[in-house]
Order: sequence, then structure tokens, then C-alpha cells
Amino acid sequence: MLQYPLVLVPALGCDARLWQPVIDRVHDLVECVVVQGSGTSIASMADDVLTQAPDRFHLAGISMGGYVSLDIALKAAGRVAGLALLNTSAIAAPPDRRQSSIGVVELAESGRFDEAVDLVSGAVAPARPDVTALASAMARGLGAEVFKAQQLAVLDRRDRTSEIAKIAVPTLIVAGDADVITPLRLSEEMASSIPDAELHVLAGIGHLSPLEAPAAVAARLGDWLVRSDGRARRTTP
Repeated sequence: MLQYPLVLVPALGCDARLWQPVIDRVHDLVECVVVQGSGTSIASMADDVLTQAPDRFHLAGISMGGYVSLDIALKAAGRVAGLALLNTSAIAAPPDRRQSSIGVVELAESGRFDEAVDLVSGAVAPARPDVTALASAMARGLGAEVFKAQQLAVLDRRDRTSEIAKIAVPTLIVAGDADVITPLRLSEEMASSIPDAELHVLAGIGHLSPLEAPAAVAARLGDWLVRSDGRARRTTP
């Protein structure tokens, strides 16, 4: 068992079920803790995760959870032993994505929450109806208020591209080449900017890689965890 636990931050509209197929494959290697940050901004979500997290930990976030994880890695660097960023980016929300988030918030506020959920979940893995169905179930389980708060946080997120070169821990970046929500080029840009980053591209995989390719994601996380835990042990006073 590795010295430092792994904190896993879910995507927008998702709960611990998003990470469970990966946890099932790495739990003998590392203690896993899924933390769902709350708030209407990425910064407040990050603060909430930090309040719940152990003193030192490995950190993995996907999509919105990746935005939260970047915020944590930049403001609490001493607590993060290693960083994994899945299906995410360091940019602010582009105008079309901002408008999309505003649109689904307006749907939810007008009593059409189920319709808003269907719009979002339908884009995560169009070729995997089982993944789409679980995404819908998770979002409905969290409820309309959480859904709206997360959409607001995502549409107002900061651009971190000028800051990520400061990240000094082993960093794993996982992308799906069929991800229509976070295009591959955004992962490539992060990998070129973070000094100790490795990029792994999953062929035919969309936006929710832990559900679509759990074995591949777990294998990449396992290699990264061993590397980052070893580095942390050597550098901890």
C-alpha cells in the first residue's frame, strides 16, 4: 500500500460511481477517497475538497474535477504528492461553452431539469449508451440545485494556462481521442506546459474515461501513483 492516499474528484453531474471501476482495480495499491466539492465556483469547490482531504495526498480529477484539481495543485502545492488530470483542460470556458452552460441552467430553472440532464449526458459518450445512462442517473441523483451550481462554476472558471508551468509534481494527463467535450489538443497543450507531465491518449474513448476504459485508466494511474509516491517519499523531510 502506498504511503499517500488518492483523492478522486468527479466530473460535473457525477458522483463516486464515476470512479468506482477504477477504484476496484487500484484499491490494493492505494487508499482511495472520492471527494465531491461543493459551491458555485471552482475555487470554492477546491477549498471544500481541501477541507475534506488528508494532509498529503495524490490527486486525480476528471473534467470539472480537473479544474478543481488544478486549483488545488496551484494553491496547496505542499499537500499534493502527484496530480492526474483526465479529460480536462486549463483554459477558461470558450464563449460557445459558456452559452451552452447558461442554456442548460435556464432549462433547469424553468422546471426542465430532466431535459437539461439529457443534453449534458448525451454528449459524454455517444457510442456508449450504458455510460450515458449512468451519467444521467448520477446527475439526477445529485439534483437540480447541485447541477446548476456546477454549471455556473464551470462557465466562470479561470484560465490557468499561464500558471500550470509552476506545477512541480509528477503529472499524468489522460485524454480520449473521441472526446467532443474536451478536445485532445487541450490535453496536449497542458502536457507541453507542465514540466513533469506524461500524456496518454485512449483510442476511441470519449469524455468519461473511467467508465469507458477503466482497465486502461487504472493501469496508467497505477504507474503514475508508484512514480509520484516514490518521489514524495524521497523529498518529504
